[in-house]
Amino acid sequence: RAHVRRIPRACAMADIVTQLQDSVNEINGLFYNCAGVLQRDARPASTTNGELGDGLGAGGVDEKQIAEFASAVVSSSRKIDTLASALPEIELDLESQLARIKALQQQNDAVELELVAELRVADETLRRATAAFEATTNETLVSLDDPGDATTA
Repeated sequence: RAHVRRIPRACAMADIVTQLQDSVNEINGLFYNCAGVLQRDARPASTTNGELGDGLGAGGVDEKQIAEFASAVVSSSRKIDTLASALPEIELDLESQLARIKALQQQNDAVELELVAELRVADETLRRATAAFEATTNETLVSLDDPGDATTA
């Protein structure tokens, strides 16, 4: 039976925050691309008797492109809303925040102890492997230097 490690709530929240950052970067890129295309392809506005008209100039950006840009921005915005609503509620009062900090510090201390123990085990394993390697290497070098001591089968 495989050991399954439980993912702490803080890790799940970190994943959501990372996704939020990625989504904000995505919507930022959409805004820059949309604004760039609109500026690049825009035609002068039409005027009638000195009054600015509502119609788009001939050529350039059409309403279909504008609708596609708007749809992409709205879709990305909805994704951000969904991710933001998945974040856990936070307490705004000082006592709750201090209690949360204390709990996180205790969790951090426990993980630190676990990591230190794992590091000790890894160091001991490395020490034994190095000793075994050195012993094997020395034995091989001695047998190569003194062929008279080698036993024959």
